[in-house]
Amino acid sequence: MSEAVPSVVAIDIGTHKVSVLIGKVHAPDKIEVTGMAHARNRGMNKGKIVSLEKVVSAIKNAVQEAEDMAECRIHSAWVAIPSTELRSFYAAGRTPIHNTDQTTTTNELVRALELAKASHVTPDYYLASAVPLGFAVDDSEEWVQNPIGLSGHTVTGHYQLMMLPISTMQNLDKALKNAGIGVERMVISSLATAESTLLKDEKEYGVCLIDIGAGTTNITVYLGGHLAFACTLQLGGEHVTRDIAASRYADRMLAVFFVVVVLLFSRIELADIIVARYEEIFTRIYQELEANGILGGLHHGVVLTGDACQIEGAIALARRKLGVSAHLGNPPLQVYAKDELLPSLRRSLYATASGLLMFSQSELQQSIAQPEESKHSIWQNLVEQCNEALNKLKNLF
Repeated sequence: MSEAVPSVVAIDIGTHKVSVLIGKVHAPDKIEVTGMAHARNRGMNKGKIVSLEKVVSAIKNAVQEAEDMAECRIHSAWVAIPSTELRSFYAAGRTPIHNTDQTTTTNELVRALELAKASHVTPDYYLASAVPLGFAVDDSEEWVQNPIGLSGHTVTGHYQLMMLPISTMQNLDKALKNAGIGVERMVISSLATAESTLLKDEKEYGVCLIDIGAGTTNITVYLGGHLAFACTLQLGGEHVTRDIAASRYADRMLAVFFVVVVLLFSRIELADIIVARYEEIFTRIYQELEANGILGGLHHGVVLTGDACQIEGAIALARRKLGVSAHLGNPPLQVYAKDELLPSLRRSLYATASGLLMFSQSELQQSIAQPEESKHSIWQNLVEQCNEALNKLKNLF
């Protein structure tokens, strides 16, 4: 890879696969992918690491294949954090402005975040992301994005906090370290997927991103251009496979491979099994959105992504069960590849990794709690820099 052009690497560790992209950054909105690969991940179940050795092997295999394609060697990467046990919620912190000029400074903003997270952070959970939604000076009903320099007596910060178990971070750290990969930055997977899949207008007018993967379904909602809600359901495409395997059609499907008689089982009856599970998934999504008062604000409906969303009828079912418009996510134009690589890059399995590449060039990266130096382990940085999110908040302005 040419030294004249900076490069960035993205690694997405999913339940059933590890995806890797290596890109040349020609401009913040022009990233050329020169290496890509994915490997089967047999070391995770429902987004949790159950075999460290197998996860490490999957990471190494995917990285090596991508390196060979790009003709380079990588040592660190942007990494998507699995969001299986994600806790996401709105929080606000109000603090007085004590300086002699009664002017808002970064000190007030840091204090506002401290107060917002004070009642939510627990010893076994780590604040992975604090996304600023806006700030109110005094009792103004109008929020501003940058209150620094504004005069007042108080400032209230409004945030979407996203937390993950510390054990999840520890295990991910071990896997990456054993694979010989340092961490440039870490981004919650649902945020990275949204970065590559959703349009700015969709985020402004209200949209829900539904990412149905192998073991989990991520729900991410944007209202007014800001992250408003995020959660993860323990349901995914592998549950459909298990339903089929548990049915009386499993034996008949095995016979297909030997007798090559596809019509041994009824396509209609098989479809009923598949539809039943997808209806459960979309019903659970509807319940989450309804319980949080979000459905009425989805003026751009829902956007579907993930391998399990590619099945025929998924869009129509989403429309019927959720009562809003639905369509598949559009691939990002900012991330591209040469003609022979482009079809592979546009597959949904690279959506999160593409979002990581985009995130690396976005100002949004400043709202992510991240290791200060890639040579340190994630866990060391969590212990030594537990308030990193507060420090990074200053860089927003």
